[in-house]
Amino acid sequence: MKRSRLVKVVIGILAVLVIVFFAGYLLIYNALKGDKIQVMDFDQELNLRKPAQIKTDPAILFLGNSMTYFNDLPTVFLNLSQSGGFEAEVYELTEGSYRLEYFADETDEVGAQACDALKNYDWDYVVLQEQSGISTIQAEENMYPAARTLDSMIREANGESVFLMTWAYKEGFSFPILGLEFKNTREEMQTQMAQNYMNIADELDALLAPAGIAFMRCASDYPEIELWDEDENHPSPAGTYLAACVLYQVLYDQSPSELDYTADLDRQTASKLQLVAAGIR
Repeated sequence: MKRSRLVKVVIGILAVLVIVFFAGYLLIYNALKGDKIQVMDFDQELNLRKPAQIKTDPAILFLGNSMTYFNDLPTVFLNLSQSGGFEAEVYELTEGSYRLEYFADETDEVGAQACDALKNYDWDYVVLQEQSGISTIQAEENMYPAARTLDSMIREANGESVFLMTWAYKEGFSFPILGLEFKNTREEMQTQMAQNYMNIADELDALLAPAGIAFMRCASDYPEIELWDEDENHPSPAGTYLAACVLYQVLYDQSPSELDYTADLDRQTASKLQLVAAGIR
């Protein structure tokens, strides 16, 4: 009798657990299924903050991952700067798949280098680029705290933070939950990234270089230009050039249109990308 009663209790507990599991499963499924992201108007006026003072010879540090070092964005930006008559000094500290929280962590090998650079050198601008998945769905938990820490160090180094808003993946972003695959379109992913980057830039009164929005505008206006690499995540040479042009527009408050440097792109393509970046304001 005792064993029979024990078996019934165990079966009862298991039944409750199964019910709870499937109830939770359905709640999450229905919540995510019904939580449709309202896509932003990528052509809207952004009213971007301008630098406190336009520097003709700024010292700039890039902190980011492969989205920054793919096609060597810092060097493309440097060459654009020189083409426009600016004598920038550009440095980079990049590591594949890195997040801002790693750069803000002095116990991390690369983070220690970043913290040392911020504590022992003066910078005019520090370009902060977050990992794409984090900036899409985990900004409040991971991106924002790290951004606040880094911004504090940047201010102590007499510099301004520049958030480099990256671009959505060409085919959007998908993630599994409880065996279900939830997908954001390119437009939905870019909307989330844009909102998160804009929120932290506004909070910290920092500069924002919205390369991701430039990608969306360019893809709409000039669909013949391939902005993504074959992996559909990283930038193509044209995508990197567009991001560099956006940084030029933001940091120098000057249009990159008609700059001679084209990063080996044909003149017509470069001119279109310059025009898109010039409209980012």
